[in-house]
Amino acid sequence: MIQETVSLSLTMQQNHQHTDNINRKNVLLFLQATPLFADIGNVQLKAIAQNIAWREFAPGDIIFHEGDPGQVLYIVGSGQVRIFVNGLDGSETSVILFGRPGEIFGELAVIDGLPRSATAVAMHPTVLYTLSRDDFRKYMQQTPQLALNFMRELSMRVRYNTRQMDSFASLDIPQRLARKLMELAQNYGRPGEKGVHLHVSLTQTDLATLIGATRESTNKSLRDFRKQQWIAMEQGQIIIRDPEALRAAASAQ
Repeated sequence: MIQETVSLSLTMQQNHQHTDNINRKNVLLFLQATPLFADIGNVQLKAIAQNIAWREFAPGDIIFHEGDPGQVLYIVGSGQVRIFVNGLDGSETSVILFGRPGEIFGELAVIDGLPRSATAVAMHPTVLYTLSRDDFRKYMQQTPQLALNFMRELSMRVRYNTRQMDSFASLDIPQRLARKLMELAQNYGRPGEKGVHLHVSLTQTDLATLIGATRESTNKSLRDFRKQQWIAMEQGQIIIRDPEALRAAASAQ
């Protein structure tokens, strides 16, 4: 009996180790396909993979709150995350969506050590990989390529934010909406019989805050786009039916 118990215990340990090895291999493959870790040697990448943790979130789960200490860097494995800030009146303003595998967020607090500047919430069943601030800083010091990749990611984020601000300042609501829909189609669109389906969970209020508009003005533009058959709505999901017309509307002067 004792021998059977010991044998069962050893078998469970071996199974756990086997599962962990499979997970680590998956993590390594994921990192190899992630822009942040591009062109990094396999030995160093394996070391980083050993310090990667992963967490699962259900829709509606808060990943971190605005004002929380920033202890980890997040990397999207799957799912979708919305970043938003709270106004003085309690309203939410969506800042950006993350849903493509390999996208990073929470990077500012990891670098400057200040509290989180926004709140992050899971919008789908979501898997996130995390790397602690101390480990991330250590690997950036040890691996110049990682630091270069990180600067490239930050540069892309700054360019994106600059385009957003320029859009808010210079474009009217229909143009902003058309531009945002085309962006969402590029990032989350899946071709179907009726057009490009946007596989992204956004309420009309979320969409309004992403383009810096009121819900009423955004809904008006959505209705106009539907009347012109540029888009369609099906079970709360937006379908792009005429991308060329939307592209033209986004660039109209």
